[in-house]
Amino acid sequence: MITIRKANWDDKDELYALAISPDVRMASFDSSEIDYQNHLIWYKKLLDSVNEWIFILEDSGKFSGQIRFTYDSTTSRCKVGISLLKTIRGKNVAVNFFYKALFLLKKEVRSCETVAAYIKENNIQSLNFFKKAGFVFSKKVKINESEAQEWLLSLSKVCIIAELSANHNQNIDTAKKTIDAIKECGADAVKIQTYTPDTITIDCKNDYFTLQQGTLWDGRTFYDLYKEAYTPWEWHDELKDHAESLGLIFFSTPFDFTAVDFLESKNVPMYKIASFEITDVPLIEYTASKGKPMIISTGIAEISDIQDAVEACRRAGNSDITLLKCTSSYPAPIEEANLKTMVNMKETFNVRVGLSDHTMGSDAAIAAVALGAVVIEKHFILDRNIGGPDAAFSMEPAEFKAMVNSIRNVEKALGMVTYKLSEKTMKSREFSRSLFAVEDIPAGEIFTKANVRSIRPGYGLPPKYLNEILGKKARVSLKRGNPLTWGVIDN
Repeated sequence: MITIRKANWDDKDELYALAISPDVRMASFDSSEIDYQNHLIWYKKLLDSVNEWIFILEDSGKFSGQIRFTYDSTTSRCKVGISLLKTIRGKNVAVNFFYKALFLLKKEVRSCETVAAYIKENNIQSLNFFKKAGFVFSKKVKINESEAQEWLLSLSKVCIIAELSANHNQNIDTAKKTIDAIKECGADAVKIQTYTPDTITIDCKNDYFTLQQGTLWDGRTFYDLYKEAYTPWEWHDELKDHAESLGLIFFSTPFDFTAVDFLESKNVPMYKIASFEITDVPLIEYTASKGKPMIISTGIAEISDIQDAVEACRRAGNSDITLLKCTSSYPAPIEEANLKTMVNMKETFNVRVGLSDHTMGSDAAIAAVALGAVVIEKHFILDRNIGGPDAAFSMEPAEFKAMVNSIRNVEKALGMVTYKLSEKTMKSREFSRSLFAVEDIPAGEIFTKANVRSIRPGYGLPPKYLNEILGKKARVSLKRGNPLTWGVIDN
């Protein structure tokens, strides 16, 4: 069982042994020998620091690695370093370890916007890890004479999730090809659903268990629908490995306690609660108790249901909550999106928000990002013509890619709060208005509205000084078209 916790003084010896191991020294930018006493001094300072944190990875209660964050408040950036014992490498836990540590880091510092990793260019294993964890290459750097790369993970970037759902049509090759396409289209994560027909409903054909709510699936029983739609549990390992090998985050929606336990054994980094499970408070609380980020859809929820779900997470000690505005119609009419509710949820429940979108097209998703969504989820299918329970309201690759591009452009456009002008806009200020001589003005002549005007371009004094200048005399002769400066005005 993989667990993570904040470091304490008792970890000093395990951390020292890890730090002096040959492979860790080789990956370090400082290969000098580490003295034990100096290590203790350094470690004591780190534990007392307000901007550095170490988290410990344990495998079945045994020390297995560490991850360290150093926060720079001037840049809102955390530098990260990770090292694992050889015994834990190859178990496919590093990405999960990182995201669990990130969850704990957010409790320590809420203002971190970017995580930066610096890796030697010849450290292929670490480069692959940070790529899998969602980092993107920034630039090449040189650290202590070593050629290195800077990789960045934006914590403010919208997380775009492609929902695989039933769009594999019970064919694992189709599922893997879909994941390939999801990566090519620019998604950050792929999500599946973890249930069986027997864990989500019962095989019963009476009216209670027959769909008749005006859906795409009316006339079918719940059991029959979920038998067609579920993702076989024996696929999870292969799909997770495939997605993470491409640098995608892989996680799932559990529909009962057994699914949560199963997904915990797979070390998924986060959980999603489906709209129709938002009323299952015990399931939400049990899932939240695993200490991972919780994403909760609200498609069939009244405000009291949302309140119950949020309180369940917080009772379990988990405040890493993202609520998704959702309309549980398939497809959903865009006029029922009511995206302003998403903004209100953020204010009402003090959580992050996003959109699980079942409308056709990308308009709602793009608008949600402009309103502050940090998560966008859309169903993804290779080709709607292959059919399946969710095909009709799923996005094809070209549509999904266009949506991703639009979202990334909206993010760029939103930018940040700043009144500082860029180099280009500073240059454009030359086109602004300023005070110029519009007639020849001999030295000693009085400035009047006839011989001085506010015109373009902007090389003269700002127009706000016009009234102050009028009535004063020219210190020197000015030609028509000369800009006014304080040096040509006789006080």
